[in-house]
Amino acid sequence: MRLVLHVWLRAQHSPLAVWHAETSQWQTVDGWQQLQDYIGYNSYKANSNKTLCLYFPTSHMLQVDTELNTAQLKQLGNTGKQYLFEETSLSPIEQLTVRQVTQVNLSYLYALAQNDIEAWQQSATLAGLSISALLPDFLLLPTPAEGAGQQVVLYQDRSTTLLRQADYQGLAVNYLPLIFERLPHLSEVCTVSAIESVDEQVNNELKVDSTVSNLSSETASIISDQQLLLTPLTAQPKAVEHPERHTLNFFTRSSDSKLSPYLRVAVIVALSALVLQIATDAVQWYRYDMAATATQQAITTQYQSWFPDERLNPHTKLETQMRPKLRTDTQSSSSMAALARISPLIKQSSLQAQSLSIQPTALSFTLVAPDRSSLDQFASTLNEQGLSANLERVDSNEQGQFSGQITVNIVDNSASESAENKVAEGNATSS
Repeated sequence: MRLVLHVWLRAQHSPLAVWHAETSQWQTVDGWQQLQDYIGYNSYKANSNKTLCLYFPTSHMLQVDTELNTAQLKQLGNTGKQYLFEETSLSPIEQLTVRQVTQVNLSYLYALAQNDIEAWQQSATLAGLSISALLPDFLLLPTPAEGAGQQVVLYQDRSTTLLRQADYQGLAVNYLPLIFERLPHLSEVCTVSAIESVDEQVNNELKVDSTVSNLSSETASIISDQQLLLTPLTAQPKAVEHPERHTLNFFTRSSDSKLSPYLRVAVIVALSALVLQIATDAVQWYRYDMAATATQQAITTQYQSWFPDERLNPHTKLETQMRPKLRTDTQSSSSMAALARISPLIKQSSLQAQSLSIQPTALSFTLVAPDRSSLDQFASTLNEQGLSANLERVDSNEQGQFSGQITVNIVDNSASESAENKVAEGNATSS
């Protein structure tokens, strides 16, 4: 079973108070190193995973009351909430840990500097403890029974003076009359017992607890001057149950810490670039697939028109399937060779093939393009590849696309070779 040690740090250099759940009493030790010795003499030494709930001075916590509703605060995000403390924080606002409490359509924001959290973590390490919860010490006081600011609970010892107004409202008191002026509806001040008696303060003996109220005569006089009802309570500060789950727990484990704004932006940019690259590749693949499908459909249609009683096998090369059926003259071979050169060029472009016609002396096919220049450029590409291509009829449709018919003249290789041979023979005879 994991034990949580409740320790109260009332001021930066004050003795530490340790809560005993069995006796519901506080016991004080001089400092963090003495706390380690204290743990060794108690049942906590048997716990291998010693965790600590530290009640820090409320004076270290910043408070802001805002008229923004929950939806508006959610829209602000953590960074926007940090900027609400810009005028009251001595630490850089990006180093603030912010907590939000919403009650009856009212929102309260609290902040704690990360430097303070780290300092308390280092101190706890001296005692061999790890912090699991950080709570402001006003939460140790009982909640006032009367709401609407009519009743407050006041605690005072030689290290601190605390005041609690509601479940999530409390503060460290520096000047009590000013606090009373801010509470115009206040009628009763309830006091709780200090964890150190007057005699202990005089003798500086800090390891015996007491339930005697420890209001100074000055504080009692201020309450009397304000004509407020003073009601001593038999209760004393008490540890919070389930501190790790409390709304005002300011401790955040390192594994749960969020990315810095710079890293967050870098990750978003990297993911956006990756998504854009995937989308670009998908569009290109889609265009290539559409061109290949259109070409295959055109070839299938032409094949069926030539051989209506036979089915074109898509898993076999077209040349292999048509070789035994075509004439063996050089013009047929030239047509197939030209088609084999044109088909990959169509696949690589952004054009869509619609129809294909193979004639003994020419190939004629229709392409659909987003603009006229794409058709001209494709015809130029064919000519650059050594094919005699002409862009003939160009039409536009309602979608703003252009369809053009391209004709490729087939050169009879055998005739060219024969002409070249005759020229060569004539030159030899004349010689």
